[in-house]
Amino acid sequence: MDIKYLKEVTDVFSAFMSDNGFSTEGQELGTYVGEFKTYKIAYTDDRKMFSVSVAPAESDSFTELSSWFFDESDHGAKDTACIGEDFLEAIAKDSGITVIKAADGSTKEIALPEKAALGTEPDIGAFTQKFLAMFPQYKETYKEMVAKYGDFLYVEFFKRYGVERMTTLMANEVANKKQLTKYWNMLGDMHYEGELVVGDVICSVILCGAFGKEPQKFDEAAEKYLADYPFLKSAGSVAVHDYRHNRKLRKLLEN
Repeated sequence: MDIKYLKEVTDVFSAFMSDNGFSTEGQELGTYVGEFKTYKIAYTDDRKMFSVSVAPAESDSFTELSSWFFDESDHGAKDTACIGEDFLEAIAKDSGITVIKAADGSTKEIALPEKAALGTEPDIGAFTQKFLAMFPQYKETYKEMVAKYGDFLYVEFFKRYGVERMTTLMANEVANKKQLTKYWNMLGDMHYEGELVVGDVICSVILCGAFGKEPQKFDEAAEKYLADYPFLKSAGSVAVHDYRHNRKLRKLLEN
């Protein structure tokens, strides 16, 4: 069998495997080595069959998870794509990893946002990257949102999860002091360095969502955490104290 067909099958889920900690370094095409398991995609000429198998790490005892008949003489790219999708589902089920479906129903690996390029102002993507690096429990939530809507609805994301992190951490400042300090510092840095939209999200979404109904609590927090960030301290105070008079913003954040 032409090796290109094996590559077409594995191309369907290679990014998924890489993002979930499986390595192909030093392995033959179709072999993915993880911390606890190894998955192998192979083609058997005499059976005319693709198969995906699993073995415990550092073991050669493979168990077949799924197989598909494939004759290269009358099959093409659509067939290899179907096989790849089936094998991806088999691997995900065996490993307990959730497969994210894109808005059009197809299986795609949703990339996480990247850091700002050197010498550029951080945009909302770079700000989100910082947030997800600090709070990795929201990475799958980010992917699910992008898959569902076909885009990143950053206001919806931060009015829920950016606010949620702030209120949760502030509820027990003593226990969460280290993480709180990092969060406030990140907000201060990104407010100063980022594009206008980043500052708007920080002040009008995260801070108003967390402190808008109790602005005095922002004032108290700002004295503790924003001594080195006068711009955010000032802009945040204006936004939070104006929140009760801003019907449009209240409607946005409270619905």
